[in-house]
Amino acid sequence: MSEVRSAAELPRAGYALLGRSGTGTQGSPDGDPRVSVDGDPQAYQTPFGPTPSISLLRLRSETGEEREVLFTRPRDIREQAPAAGRVSRSQQSLALFWALQRAGVGRIVAESGAASITQHFHPRDLVIPHDFIDFTPQSSGQLEPGAAVSMRDPFCPDIREVLWQRSRRFAAEKATRAFNRAVHASVEGPRFETAAEVAALARLGGDVISQGVTPDVYLAREIGACFATVEMVLNYAEGVRPEWDFDLLRAIVREGAEELGKVALDAVAALPAERGCSCLEHGKGPGPGESGDLLSA
Repeated sequence: MSEVRSAAELPRAGYALLGRSGTGTQGSPDGDPRVSVDGDPQAYQTPFGPTPSISLLRLRSETGEEREVLFTRPRDIREQAPAAGRVSRSQQSLALFWALQRAGVGRIVAESGAASITQHFHPRDLVIPHDFIDFTPQSSGQLEPGAAVSMRDPFCPDIREVLWQRSRRFAAEKATRAFNRAVHASVEGPRFETAAEVAALARLGGDVISQGVTPDVYLAREIGACFATVEMVLNYAEGVRPEWDFDLLRAIVREGAEELGKVALDAVAALPAERGCSCLEHGKGPGPGESGDLLSA
């Protein structure tokens, strides 16, 4: 990646596609016939440090119009510019979403890998979370100091529906399964969880677990963007099965990255041009000291 550029050079785009560490560094949309890449990936300077490398894609939608899409793989530390130094996960997310807001992004589709913390979901299943439990340090209110956001329906129903249709098609073709409801449990890492921690998360209502999804899901709400994600189950979390099947895990990561990336890209291409969801209505809640206004309303 080249030197970090000024935020003033950020391209404008209405959509963003986030690839995650769960599917490695594969699954890039560059080779899709609907996609053309405008220039090389670039990092941009923000008040929170540099962004991860960002590519501008021009994607032909299902209705034929061209869509500008910012594509990045958040939290891939190896892709940071040498001059940037190592930044924390929270700093990188804040930098990215600060940049997405200024680029005009209104809808964000993500894909990632996850582990099942119950016996219900199996490796290679596709899961579209509808809610989350967060056990990571909070970044809310740092983009706009003091701001609070409502997390009613945290994942955009319109994006979830499009992801669900594409996931069902994928499941039928690949002889696997797709689910349109799940509670995602987010943990900090980089270490994996103990069997006792996984069991506790399951008792709290979690279905799948990874080190992704947050803070992105609530930073998207903070910048006024819709957000949803599709996850491929890579393995069972610690203690769910007696042993991990490392051969299966490697095969899914190697083969599933491109397939999962295509499901997410298909969703960006299939979204209706106009936002018809209620995400913007939920928006920012009262800031500190303002809760009394709600009680007296």
